[in-house]
Amino acid sequence: MPQLNISTICDRIAVQAPYFAFGELEALPEGAVRGVFASEQTVGYERGPVASAEIGRHLAILGSCAAVAGRATERIYYLATRARFSTLDGVPPRGAGRGFEATAETVSQDRRSLTAQAIVSDGAPFGHLRCEYQALPERVFQRLFQDYRTEEVPLPGGSPYREPIPLEFDEPQALSLTARSQPLAPARCAGHFPGYPAWPVAIIAETIAQVVSRLLHNILGRETDYSVIRTDIAALKLVPAAAPLSFHVDCLSASRTLSHYVFSARVMQGEEIAATLDTELRV
Repeated sequence: MPQLNISTICDRIAVQAPYFAFGELEALPEGAVRGVFASEQTVGYERGPVASAEIGRHLAILGSCAAVAGRATERIYYLATRARFSTLDGVPPRGAGRGFEATAETVSQDRRSLTAQAIVSDGAPFGHLRCEYQALPERVFQRLFQDYRTEEVPLPGGSPYREPIPLEFDEPQALSLTARSQPLAPARCAGHFPGYPAWPVAIIAETIAQVVSRLLHNILGRETDYSVIRTDIAALKLVPAAAPLSFHVDCLSASRTLSHYVFSARVMQGEEIAATLDTELRV
């Protein structure tokens, strides 16, 4: 299958390395695209070779690649607004830095929106993402987010996405926990909408996972690994990197008998809800 020019694709979707981390892209029949990436984010207590938030990051990017592959389009900013990640059967074991394949296709597309779906595999598929995006041409994005504009910073020597966002945790309650972040340095979101530093949705999801893990361990009274069954996230706004966020997590269901737990999270920018996330875990 024909190889796609990564530089051209990145320019069309306004995402660059290191946030864009595919080492190769190729066109598949019927408008699908295939990419190869190596895992880099911290897995934490999640079972499996790649954290679900990192899978979401790569598959969401690949969905936007499928939208522009083979089209001579202007630069379009694809803002993920809703996504569902589901774990499939046959999750492979952990292995830091392993290579994985991902395949994405568009489900529906018009001038202002995109829906795409993608799978990640390690010989066999083990994760699926369905993602909805707001599609903004460059002139529209620049007008809406002109206050976010900063001088582009030099790219870091390594990927800033290898390390989790530092958090300050409140005292946990019986079934709830709150954590707070400091503002992100622009370099912490390098490659994500260059020149407009903002919290990537996948990094928000990864940060929520830190809070979920700590609350789960507090409920159980011990540290333990867990499997993500599914996660639903809604990004209600694009949050500037300079904004500190608070992460409020509640446990909606906790069954020791079934080893089944459901959590709901709200991400607050001041008094405004910036994102919500619901996740279902198996211990």
